[in-house]
Amino acid sequence: MNKTFYHYRNRNSMQVRIIIFGIIISALLTSCNMQNYQAKQKENLEQKANPISDPDVFIGKHKAKAMVLGVFHFHNPGLDSYKPKYAFNILERKRQEELEILLKQIAEYKPTKILVEWDRIKDDSIANERYLKYLNGTFSIDDKSNEVYQLGFKLAKKLGHKKIYCSDASAEWFGVELDWDNYDVEAYLKSKGQYEKSTRYDFQSFYELSDSLKTVQTLTEHLAMLNSPKNRLKDHQAYLTDLILEGAGDNYLGADGVAKWYRRNLRIFANAYDFTDFDREERLLLIYGSGHVWQLRQFFMDSPDFEYIEPIEYLIK
Repeated sequence: MNKTFYHYRNRNSMQVRIIIFGIIISALLTSCNMQNYQAKQKENLEQKANPISDPDVFIGKHKAKAMVLGVFHFHNPGLDSYKPKYAFNILERKRQEELEILLKQIAEYKPTKILVEWDRIKDDSIANERYLKYLNGTFSIDDKSNEVYQLGFKLAKKLGHKKIYCSDASAEWFGVELDWDNYDVEAYLKSKGQYEKSTRYDFQSFYELSDSLKTVQTLTEHLAMLNSPKNRLKDHQAYLTDLILEGAGDNYLGADGVAKWYRRNLRIFANAYDFTDFDREERLLLIYGSGHVWQLRQFFMDSPDFEYIEPIEYLIK
């Protein structure tokens, strides 16, 4: 055979392969288009069969934004199960400089309303009387370390707000009544065979490590760590492990304790919802102890009226 024949045969072979390849691609595209068409038809049929499943039915015309900034208590009242062991003074010059950096970063969120962890019913009028005096220079917060003053008042003034919003609420105990002065939780759990299961996770070491880090991190660094969704979930899981088990199958002391915590956070969310003007583009900022973040975050995320904004977006630049 001569060279011409070889070239002719190879060229024909190449053309055949190209044609086959084109047929395969065409078939794949046709199959994909058919699958997309069938999926769309299925979606349309499902929507016709169940029209209330349309996610847009209940979404409001205006969507508010909400952000929960989790903090540690600058002036800790000692009401939590973990008692702080490491000193922190927000009034020190170094910490005040760090506070100014933090305020500048959070101000970029441009909140329209600042909600703080003081009781709405008991404290709102007092807090706003003090805030107005703070604005006109007749009330000093130079010696007041509480984060409501140092974060709430200062940020509200920086943004030109006329008032702040106390949004906390109490949640009364509704569970079993015990002789609390003589109640021994460890002995009780052991008597029920629940002690080992309830202490599988060492949350106290987790809390202590976090407490210690505030002494070596800047204020913004520490709040960035606290507001990490993974750390907030880890903190929330304490309610669903050691605490929830207490009294299971008996008085349900633990489950009722968790329910009380949910009840308080639901009331806080109800206040935030009440404060929101859905005729304008609201941007709520809640300043709360970091333990509240996971539940409040979930409420805002599940609501059809809010877009939740992660504070980490403003804390890490």
